[in-house]
Amino acid sequence: MNRISSGIKGLDSLTQGGFPERSVHLLRGPTGSAKTLLGLQFIQGGLEKGDKGLFLSIEESRENMRRAIESFDLEWEPYESGSSYLVDYGELRRGDLEDSLIGFQELQEFLVNFLSGDDVDRLVVDSISAVSLYYSSPEKLRRSLFEFCRFLKEKDLVTLLITESDQSRLGVEGFVTDSVINLDYEDFEGEFRRSIKISKMRFTKHDPYKHPFLILDGGIEISVQEILR
Repeated sequence: MNRISSGIKGLDSLTQGGFPERSVHLLRGPTGSAKTLLGLQFIQGGLEKGDKGLFLSIEESRENMRRAIESFDLEWEPYESGSSYLVDYGELRRGDLEDSLIGFQELQEFLVNFLSGDDVDRLVVDSISAVSLYYSSPEKLRRSLFEFCRFLKEKDLVTLLITESDQSRLGVEGFVTDSVINLDYEDFEGEFRRSIKISKMRFTKHDPYKHPFLILDGGIEISVQEILR
């Protein structure tokens, strides 16, 4: 199976060389666990290999995302002539709809129009927490998310769907996606530490352990040799 490098230092060694092609992955964690940064690095890693990437922000403004890119020295500037796209979906919808909630069908319709004009290899949606609130039951959420993930795979994309761990709808998202990657930011003996653990990844003999990571110049670096208890 072909593997797509994540662009995150240490992550590929935990996943047999990267993400399986045409796959959808759930990245979840609490506030401050570096979910957005990991998504940005995933796009950056693709740009360096000639892939095109779309970062679709549901809640954060484009200005805030640009600040994050600049803060961690992620070099998107050379690619912004047609290889990378940073879309503020909230700004696009401003004034168009009275209801602030959106569903996966609406996201799919946007992507159909967007992708018809250009090919994209990597997609990050940050985040689907608000999208999940659109659905009145876990069953409706699961069905709609399943259809959305199937659409993404048909487009030959590798996708990261970001969500807040404390807003996950009964674990429904994890059943539908190809993998579940958990980030954490916790107080351990008086010190805060960030960690990553892959709970599930289809078609992959992944590392099952919890590893610490640091945020350095250039982004996330995972300590693959160190296991947390």
